[in-house]
Amino acid sequence: TRACKGEAKASSPIEYASMLTETMLLGIVALQAGYGRQLAYDGEAGKITNADVDHLMKREYRKGWSL
Repeated sequence: TRACKGEAKASSPIEYASMLTETMLLGIVALQAGYGRQLAYDGEAGKITNADVDHLMKREYRKGWSL
């Protein structure tokens, strides 16, 4: 909370944490795609470009919730 208030440095800066989270989530998508499949990921667009698993990159929110 002190880092949020600007009183201290965060132990895991958002610049690092966001890349780490993205890598972890891509690993989960790769597992769901199936063993042995290679996926090409376009980081700028946030899409998988060479397979039919791009739908795994999004989720359907429950009624009343949205982003």
